[in-house]
Amino acid sequence: SKKHCFKSINLSNKIAIEFVFFILIISLLSGCASQKGEKKDPFFEKWKIKAEQSEGFSPSVRRRAVDLPEKAIIKEKAEQEGVAPEMSEAVKPEKTLPSDKISMKMRDIELPVLLRTLAKAANQNIIINEKVIGKVNINIENASWDQAFKGILRSYGLAYTWEGDIIRILTLEDMQQDVARETQKREMEKVEPFVTKTVQINYACPVSLGGVLGNFLSEKGEGKTHGSVMIDKHTNSIVMHAMKKDIEGMLNLIDEIDRPTRQILIKATIVETSRETARALGIQWSGLYQRDMPEGKTEWVTSGLISSGGLTLEHAVENLGTEILNVQLSALEEEGKLNILSSPSITTLDNQEAFIESGDEISYEAAGGTTTSPPEVQFKKAVLKLKVTPHVIDDKTIKIKIEITKDEPDPAYAKDQEPPLITKKAETTVILFDGQTTVIGGISKEKTSESESGVPWLRKIPLLGYLFKSEYKSKDMDEMLIFITPHILKERVKDKSRELEKQIEIMHSSEK
Repeated sequence: SKKHCFKSINLSNKIAIEFVFFILIISLLSGCASQKGEKKDPFFEKWKIKAEQSEGFSPSVRRRAVDLPEKAIIKEKAEQEGVAPEMSEAVKPEKTLPSDKISMKMRDIELPVLLRTLAKAANQNIIINEKVIGKVNINIENASWDQAFKGILRSYGLAYTWEGDIIRILTLEDMQQDVARETQKREMEKVEPFVTKTVQINYACPVSLGGVLGNFLSEKGEGKTHGSVMIDKHTNSIVMHAMKKDIEGMLNLIDEIDRPTRQILIKATIVETSRETARALGIQWSGLYQRDMPEGKTEWVTSGLISSGGLTLEHAVENLGTEILNVQLSALEEEGKLNILSSPSITTLDNQEAFIESGDEISYEAAGGTTTSPPEVQFKKAVLKLKVTPHVIDDKTIKIKIEITKDEPDPAYAKDQEPPLITKKAETTVILFDGQTTVIGGISKEKTSESESGVPWLRKIPLLGYLFKSEYKSKDMDEMLIFITPHILKERVKDKSRELEKQIEIMHSSEK
C-alpha cells in the first residue's frame, strides 16, 4: 500500500514538473513577444491569419432597408368614397361663448329672429337652418349671454357647433348626419391603403416568426385584424399584407430576430489511463478526485486551469491552455501512461444540441432458430456518446450542458443471447470562458489479468503441480477522461486577408 501510494505521488510530481516547465516556456515566449518595437515577420503574420480563418466564422449581421410606398393621403380616399374632404380634416378646438350680461323681454317672437338678435347683441356670426322654426316667449334680467343662448337651444332640442368664427345651429337631423360623417372619417383613418411586403428570412424559423408578427396587426373589433401574414416555405419568406405602420413595426421586429446565430466549435479529447495518472491530471487541471460511485454516477467533474500570478503568464495560459493540454497528453501517451482514444471536434449553433458517437456493434444470435433455419444474427450498439448543448452568454463566456453516456457489454453474457449493456452516464452544466477546458471523469473500467509461473513440466503434474507453480491475479481500474474545450467563432471580418496581403507587400517593398 505504501509502495502504491509512493508511486502515485512520484507520478503526480513528475507530471506537475512537466506542466510547470511548459508554463515557464510559454511565459518566456509571451514576454519576448510583448517587447515594444518588435518587427512582425510577414510570413508568420500571413499564416497566423490563415490559421484563424481555418477555425471558421459566424455570419455577420445584415441590416434590411425599409422600402415602403409613401402613405396615401386620406383626402383622396375620402373623395373616392364620396365623403366631403373637410370631414377628413382634424377637428379644431371649440371656442367659448360670450358671457356678457343681457336683459330681454319678448313675446311670441320667431325662434330664428330671437337667435339672430342674440347673435347681433354679442357681435357673433350665426348660421340657422331653415328647419329651425317655432315661437318663443322670453323674459330675462341681467343673465349671462351664454346661459340664455344655451337655454333657448335646449328648450327646442337644438345644438350648436363652431365653423371657424361662425356659430352653426344644428337640428337633431343635422347632428345625426354629422355623427355619421365623423364615424365614417374615423373608419377611413383606420383603414389606410394596404401595402404588401415580402421579406426573405435568412436565419430564423419563418413559421415561428410569422406567429409572432401576427400580433402586430391592428385590430378592427370582434377578434379580427386588419391585414394578414403568410408564410412561403418554398422561398423561406414572409408575405405581409397590412397597413404601412403595421408593416414598419413588423420589419423592425424581423430585423431584431432574424440575426445570424453564434456558432461554437467544440473540441474534445478522449483518453484512457490508469487511476494514478487520472488523479495527477485531475489535480493539475483543477480536478476533484473521488472513488467510483454506485450506478455509474459522475465521479468527478473539473473545470478551469490553474494559473499563477503575473499578467504575462495569465495571458499565456488563457490563450494557450488547450495547446498545453495537448502537449501534456501527447507526452504521457509516448511514455505509455495513457491512450488517446480520439480527438473529435464539431461545430454547432448557439442553443443547438450536437453529439459525437463512437463505438462498436455487437453481434448475437436471436432466439427462434431451428435445424433448418439458423437463427438470425442481430446487432446491438455499444458506444460512447458525447452530447453537448452550448449557450453563448456574451463574447467571452459560454454555458454548456454536457452529457456523456458509455455502453459496454456485460462480459459474462452468452453468445446466443442478447447482450445486456452496462451503462455509465455523466451529466453536468458548467460555465466556461472562451477557450477554457473542462474535464469530466468517473467512467471507469475494471481490468482483470491472470498469470502463472513455475517449474516447467513439473507444474503441470496433476495435484502435485501446485507445489511447483504460483498464480498471480490482479485487478486494475482504467479511467476514461474527456477534456472539452469550447471556442466561440467570431464574425468574419471582410477583406482582412486582402488588407494583410497589402501590408506584406509594403513590408517587402520597404526591405528592398
